[in-house]
Amino acid sequence: MEVVTFNWKFTEFLNKKDHFKGSPYILIILNQPIQYPNDIFHTLWENAYLRICADGGANHLYDEFKGIYIPHYIKGDLDSLRDDVRHFFNSQGTVIQLESGQESTDFMKCIDLISIKEKEEEKSSKYDVLAIGAFGGRFDQIMSNIHYLYKLKDERKIYLLSEKNLAFLLDKGKHNILCDREIEGPVCGILPIGVQSAILTTTGLKWNMTNVTSSFGVMVSTSNILINDVITIETDVPVIWTVELQFK
Repeated sequence: MEVVTFNWKFTEFLNKKDHFKGSPYILIILNQPIQYPNDIFHTLWENAYLRICADGGANHLYDEFKGIYIPHYIKGDLDSLRDDVRHFFNSQGTVIQLESGQESTDFMKCIDLISIKEKEEEKSSKYDVLAIGAFGGRFDQIMSNIHYLYKLKDERKIYLLSEKNLAFLLDKGKHNILCDREIEGPVCGILPIGVQSAILTTTGLKWNMTNVTSSFGVMVSTSNILINDVITIETDVPVIWTVELQFK
């Protein structure tokens, strides 16, 4: 059976708008402080097709930038959204949508909103999602964000991002990850979350693997090092790729 090959290049998101050639994506701001260099955040914001704050993410957007950036939507159960922030963004034309059900997180409520927009646009392909603030909060919230990588892996690409970390899911197959080592790395890891074990083959890392079985309680590849601009990873099951970020 032919192995499916996937290509990844996170730093495409960081190209200035006039030079951005990546797939259209949606920017979701989760409920964590925004601590990126202003030029990095501005580029991620400008390149996004649609900008959504997940509930209290709007508080951080407002507090950090004092109303410079206006999201298209604020979505969630709105238990964290401050009144002053709600009134300001409402006055600026942001659509604020309350969804009170507790069966899904505010992050997933934003994904559901994206799905509705795609149906309205009769879009044949799915938007990629870049979620800011995916790490740094409670551990259960971080694991919930990772859970959605698995839940939605057959639907769309999702990148989880903080000022120091990037993570995305590598599905079964071969992956070519194009890295800019001035921004990504040097430390990285491949985590067999949600599976009994993974058989991994890699190139481009300091400690490469060839048909190595990786599982929690036995061996996982953490604190590995990028030594090449192109990393290849072949896996027989879904795993998480994570790499540290060095924004300057």
